[in-house]
Amino acid sequence: MTSERIEVRGLTKIYEGGDPHRPTLDRIDLDVPRGQFVSLIGPSGCGKSTLVRVVAGLEDYDEGAVTVFDATPRQMCAAKAVGFVPQTPALLPWLNVRRNVSLPARVNRRAGKGAEHPDELLRMVGLEDAARKYPHELSGGMCQRVAIARAFGTRPDLLLMDEPFSALDEFTREALQWHLLRLWERMSTTVLFVTHSVREAVTLSDRIVVMSARPGRVHEVIPVDLPRPRGDEVTGPRGHALEDRVRASLLGAWESGAAPDDLIPQ
Repeated sequence: MTSERIEVRGLTKIYEGGDPHRPTLDRIDLDVPRGQFVSLIGPSGCGKSTLVRVVAGLEDYDEGAVTVFDATPRQMCAAKAVGFVPQTPALLPWLNVRRNVSLPARVNRRAGKGAEHPDELLRMVGLEDAARKYPHELSGGMCQRVAIARAFGTRPDLLLMDEPFSALDEFTREALQWHLLRLWERMSTTVLFVTHSVREAVTLSDRIVVMSARPGRVHEVIPVDLPRPRGDEVTGPRGHALEDRVRASLLGAWESGAAPDDLIPQ
């Protein structure tokens, strides 16, 4: 029977030259069912980005096991079944917006007829009028919208997003969250999303994984019981109650072993 989930069991990661008694990730156990949007949140340095890079097949690990829908991370990466959106958009400056968005489908034979049309993707992120512009002509928020559209273009089985909105102002960040939700709700791609924002995690997620300070461990997994598609409930009493619960969990994780200078996400 094919597994319909990402499974992480006993994952431990120690960087070369690091203290084996204080690994970056320590015995991480995590399940992400196919089609869910799961956010990772925790203090800086707790290993959120490292965990995402291990699941992406971009980093090795020392102990444990990781499977992504019955395949190894490297097998998924080789099959071009994984999309990745980093903190900076990494667009090709010599290609216009439309060609940047369509590039993965042109080089990825796996996409085939399942690839989304670039014009439709640009429409969904509100950039249909910018299709012929080049990255240097766009704002930071517009570039990140292009990167998100590009990541969804081949309908990846798994999309990994490492604080993609961290460099943006609050207004642009909130607008991009809703663009991201529109794309995700249409395609139901499995998403693992790193953030430092409690509000962002509540707005986007099906579940929120609260991680403790280094060594990174899963402190608590909090279900987000808000209806989809998301609406006013996010900023209403239920949304605020969830934010309070996440912040309380972060404080508990911090008190259980964080260094004094670790910060609780806002």
